Amino acid sequence: MAEQDLKTILNEIFRRSNESIRRLRNLEERISIMEDRLNSMQETILRAAQKRREDIQNFESKLKSFDVELMKVNNSIAKLEKAVERSAKRSELKELENMIELFNPLKSTFISKQEVKRLLEEMK
Repeated sequence: MAEQDLKTILNEIFRRSNESIRRLRNLEERISIMEDRLNSMQETILRAAQKRREDIQNFESKLKSFDVELMKVNNSIAKLEKAVERSAKRSELKELENMIELFNPLKSTFISKQEVKRLLEEMK
C-alpha cells in the first residue's frame, strides 16, 4: 500500500508538474505574441512619427517658398506703385491736350508779320 500511495503521489506530482509546464508554455507563448504585437506597434508608431516629421519639413519648405513668393509680389506691387506715381494723371493729360489744341495750326488762326505791321500802322 505504501508503494501504491507513493506511485499515486508521484503520478500526481508528475501530473501537476506537467500541468504547470503546460501552463508555463502557454504563458510564454502569450508573452511572445504580446511582445510581437508590441514590437509591431512600436514600429508603426516610429514610422508614423517619421512620416509626420517629413510632413512638417515639407510644410516648412512650402511655407518658406510661399514667403519668398509673397516678398516678390510685394516688391512687384511697390514697383507698380512707383510707376503709377511717375505716370501722368488724367487731369495732367487733359491739360496737355488743351495746350496742344491751343497750338494746333489746323484749328488755330495765326497772323503773319505783315498783318501785325499793318494792324499796328492802322492803330497809329
